Amino acid sequence: MNILFVCTGNICRSAMAEAFLKEEIATANGYNGINVYSVGLQAEEGAPPHPEVLAVMREMGFDLSGHRARPLREEDVDEADLILAMAMHNSSRLLTAHQEAVDRVFTLKEFVIQGEKRGRELEEEDPEKRLQELRGWIRRVEGLELEAGKGELNEELRLFLLHYFHIYDHSFTIDDPLGQSMDFMRRTAHEIREAVHKLAGADLLALTGR
Repeated sequence: MNILFVCTGNICRSAMAEAFLKEEIATANGYNGINVYSVGLQAEEGAPPHPEVLAVMREMGFDLSGHRARPLREEDVDEADLILAMAMHNSSRLLTAHQEAVDRVFTLKEFVIQGEKRGRELEEEDPEKRLQELRGWIRRVEGLELEAGKGELNEELRLFLLHYFHIYDHSFTIDDPLGQSMDFMRRTAHEIREAVHKLAGADLLALTGR
């Protein structure tokens, strides 16, 4: 299972999320086969994390000095089983270019909040099928179905997504802390860590059948 975190520059939020989830996986049993990556929609290839990011993560026991930013590539979308953006505008922009990924793109908070409501009700046993089932519950739109194997969205669903991202931007978004105070950076890091912890503790448990 490949999980991809996405933000704007891949030097702050998505890099944090990648580090947090890798730690969760390393300290858990039964999560073999889960690969975690992060990219940025406007990332400058090879850019290091912002110094304030390094400082805050160091306070939390993480060393991100070796992280280097990577821009989103076509193969990243193709290979990801789950794409978790930091903000709704990231998701919206990603889907504009990759409509075929509509059933795999969520924000981190959206997936966690909605997944907590449905994760323990999943009936499938196979991890891949459980992921498909959970994604379906979260992004289900009554009367609007994507045909299996089809990459095109009908006009109704396209308009729905535009409306969806506009309405729920604040609830499911983790704001960019760059340029804000160190306290804001710390709050953002803890917000991401809490969401990732819930992802690993509930959603991934549900997906792997544990």
